[in-house]
Amino acid sequence: MNDRVAAHEPDPDVLAAAAEWFVLLASGEASEADRARWQAWRAADARHEAGWRRTEAATALFGRIPEQHLQVSANTLARRPALSRGRRRALGGIAGLFVAAFIGREGWLRSDLSADARTAVGERRDIVLADGSRLQMDTDTALDIDFSAHARLIRLRRGRVLIATAHGAQALPPFFVQTAEGRVQALGTRFTVWQRDGLTEVAVLEARVALHAEAARGDPPVLSAGQHARFDRGGVIDRRTTRVGDSAWTQGMLIADAMPLEAFVAELARYRSTPLVLAPGLRALRISGTYPLADTDRALAALCATLPVRLQALRSGDPASGRIVVAAD
Repeated sequence: MNDRVAAHEPDPDVLAAAAEWFVLLASGEASEADRARWQAWRAADARHEAGWRRTEAATALFGRIPEQHLQVSANTLARRPALSRGRRRALGGIAGLFVAAFIGREGWLRSDLSADARTAVGERRDIVLADGSRLQMDTDTALDIDFSAHARLIRLRRGRVLIATAHGAQALPPFFVQTAEGRVQALGTRFTVWQRDGLTEVAVLEARVALHAEAARGDPPVLSAGQHARFDRGGVIDRRTTRVGDSAWTQGMLIADAMPLEAFVAELARYRSTPLVLAPGLRALRISGTYPLADTDRALAALCATLPVRLQALRSGDPASGRIVVAAD
């Protein structure tokens, strides 16, 4: 596909038109006039060409269609008198099913259900990769693994992961973690990567990593062991020294050191299927201590024993029912 086509993402209407071209082709009733209209349709808009190419790639049926029949048109189904009303209706139904199936497949590919590895809420998981590298996935995380002769790539769709890269006598391809904001390159290291909303958070536990922000220019900044940074597509937002709590989740613990209560509740909420929120008036409170992530009810009981707060379950009928609120005692 050329650059002109690749720059356009076909929308459902374009895909529907491409599907109608296909089903008319499959009917065996396409004419030379249809062929001319098909050529004109593809040439009229780069999105049409992109939609046709996407539809071609989506089904092996195209490979079995004779070249002389590769003429179908979205308009033909409505205009062609040689097709009966029943045939037009049938072909339109097939096109609708084709588009629905294709769009459904696209949605599945983009959802976490198609991820190579994922964890449920409250679950943590360890993975050993083909090269011996080790991953520890945090709660509610999804990622893809793409190893080749040129690079070892982890695509972090969402969530947080600890990575310990493998070392061997033989030269190994470079190791990257891809996020929405750019790439984190391992330089023989152990580190965590967290895909947050609009930014990537990295903590280096051993050796070094390089941060390749998507839109940054110049040499990528390098973090050494004991350093923590957040970056967006434009580059590094801030740096600091790592804290013991940055990697405590790998041991199933939440370590708070004068942590704002809002951040504490938000972190516990990531490990619970029942929504957990903080009453607005309590955001100024801070908390310290060590709390188990595998038993958030126990952590919340300890919270209530430490601070003047209580848990309030919202009753049915409340717009936010089903949530647990940390409220003032």
